[in-house]
Amino acid sequence: MKGFKRFIQESKTPSFNQGHAYEFVLAAAMVSKFTDRYDDGSPETLTPASVEDVMKQYFRGNTLWNVAEGDDQVDVVEFDGAGLPRDVLEILRDDSFRKGKIVKDMVNTAIRAVNANSTLTKLSMEVITNNKSDDVTIACGGTEGQMTTKSDVNVFVNDRKQRKAGFSVKYGGVQQVGQFAGVDAAKNLIDGFGSFGLNVRGLSSIRNLSTVLTTIKGVYEPPASKDDPDIIRDKSIVFPAVRKVFEDVISRFGSKWLSKNADSIMSGLRKAALGREDDVEIIKGSLSYDKRTFDGISRGLRIAAENNKTEWRMESGENPTIGLYADGMKLFQVRFRYDRDRKKDVYKVRFRLYVEIAPTLSKFADMHK
Repeated sequence: MKGFKRFIQESKTPSFNQGHAYEFVLAAAMVSKFTDRYDDGSPETLTPASVEDVMKQYFRGNTLWNVAEGDDQVDVVEFDGAGLPRDVLEILRDDSFRKGKIVKDMVNTAIRAVNANSTLTKLSMEVITNNKSDDVTIACGGTEGQMTTKSDVNVFVNDRKQRKAGFSVKYGGVQQVGQFAGVDAAKNLIDGFGSFGLNVRGLSSIRNLSTVLTTIKGVYEPPASKDDPDIIRDKSIVFPAVRKVFEDVISRFGSKWLSKNADSIMSGLRKAALGREDDVEIIKGSLSYDKRTFDGISRGLRIAAENNKTEWRMESGENPTIGLYADGMKLFQVRFRYDRDRKKDVYKVRFRLYVEIAPTLSKFADMHK
């Protein structure tokens, strides 16, 4: 332990997964959302001091909070961070590091996110004032069950098997909320755009892309870096074909189509972000995307499309990228990436189609609530 403390003292920015650390900080803020109450059960203002105290108590082994306010019953709130990687918990355990700028920034971000989430506000008020003794567990998923759920932090009430709310958590500059990956780029695009209700299967550009894929090498010797001449050549063949598909999307699925399919677009965005889990919401940094958010986006997109103020735009950059705009504001983008996976002694091509939300998506939603 002495060695670890020396490492913390000597390193201004220790290496760790900030996404997992933010899950822990966010969960601590959620605990405070349930526990910090006036006598009548109404919520107190969340403060950094309260969130920091929750984290401090957790590492002292105090993971249960009794809440007597709100009614004649005592509710119990548990903080479960056991699902997070041990190295992240060990770094956060250090008091001096938790009081540093990195974690302080996370605390302030988490408070804004929790305050903005209508599901947490409604659920916490109901639990604290329903004249019942409830057991609440706020659990970090971390590395547990990542292949079966897109939820990173879960809230359970009286039943650890049935969550009341789940949250897919993104931190920092992460924009990606979903992806379609595979060795067939044409299928990736068909599946990706199909999830938004766009049928691109019959486009001549898709057929051309399928033909182009038969002409690339697709297998590379280690280290298969971006400077590999075979990779450079394959990109130069595939990228123009993908851009042609994007150009066809722009011309075929404009405002007229969007005005009739706004709900389909939003359903696709939710599916990309949350998979089949209808009860999962997105928290990206300080922004909260709950059901009300997506309803507002869908409503605003439909109105903008009816006024001929929606469009797909080709974005700049090396990777082919197309963005969806409404009232001049970017909502999200679909970005194509050329990748490769290690297969025994060689690398084989693997294409990825990323769905990435734009920073202005939340602002657009707020305008149409």
